[in-house]
Amino acid sequence: MLDSYRLKSFCNLPLVCHKKISTVGNSNADVPLADPGMYQLDITLRRGQSLAARDRGGTSDPYVKFKIGRKEVFRSKIIHKNLNPVWEEKACVLIDHLREPLYIKVFDYDFGLQDDFMGSAFLDLTQLELNRSTDVTLTLKDPHYPDHDLGIILLSVILTPKEGEHRDVFQTQSLRLSDQHRKSHLWRGIVSITLIEGRDLKAMDSNGLSDPYVKFRLGQQKYKSKIMPKTLNPQWREQFDFHLYEERGGIMDITAWDKDAGKRDDFIGSSSPVFHPGCSHEPHFLKNLYVFLYHRGVRDPSAYGSLGVLISPVTAPPG
Repeated sequence: MLDSYRLKSFCNLPLVCHKKISTVGNSNADVPLADPGMYQLDITLRRGQSLAARDRGGTSDPYVKFKIGRKEVFRSKIIHKNLNPVWEEKACVLIDHLREPLYIKVFDYDFGLQDDFMGSAFLDLTQLELNRSTDVTLTLKDPHYPDHDLGIILLSVILTPKEGEHRDVFQTQSLRLSDQHRKSHLWRGIVSITLIEGRDLKAMDSNGLSDPYVKFRLGQQKYKSKIMPKTLNPQWREQFDFHLYEERGGIMDITAWDKDAGKRDDFIGSSSPVFHPGCSHEPHFLKNLYVFLYHRGVRDPSAYGSLGVLISPVTAPPG
């Protein structure tokens, strides 16, 4: 992993701000770099504009990594097939000095392959005005191809000093929050799921049909499919990803429902547990899996039907 000295030697990236960054008055430009004070850095990742296309279809699946020194402090979600992604994601980072800049790297997620680099930028924390929200536009560059136009990333940041009698309390709380944030954002892999179809689902409506949709849940992550009206053999062809996190195990739950306008939706059935991320690093989920639905303990595909689901290999995130 690159250290801060080498990173700085690659390029001197321009920093353009919507609010002028002042070095007068209550700016941390007046604080010595050796200052042992503690700071809270609130980051809002807004969006990207005109990002580089890395896929054959002329698009990308971008996500953003934030580092301070050698430590990754935040990683955004993946926005699929979009060169102008909107994230609106927030992160709170505790830092004990301002010597290291905030380092931003953008990648294109490639399932089953090494993710493609889309550009990087720096934010010099010593140039931020304290206690004020600053909108920042960062121009992405590739050190190996400095003339390439790789687009921009828009952030909002607030740098707040934490000193005096509240510092110890803040440090304890922030370290706890930082650890929770790390555990909730540092994922160790991705599982790609495709809901293909339903077969012979149970009729829940008086017309002998249903309006089915499917819910997936893995830990705190949820996905709900679109509703397929008036059918017992729906064709969804929907693909989505779940992250596998450092401190989370468990199983993936799948439930099928019948949409009823104006009243509570009918439960069609649920599957047996089909995935345990704590024991799956091997790419053995490669074939279509037909999940039989059951209701009240009855596991009879002729009674409640089945779902065709493709669960693709789990991949590890890039370093």
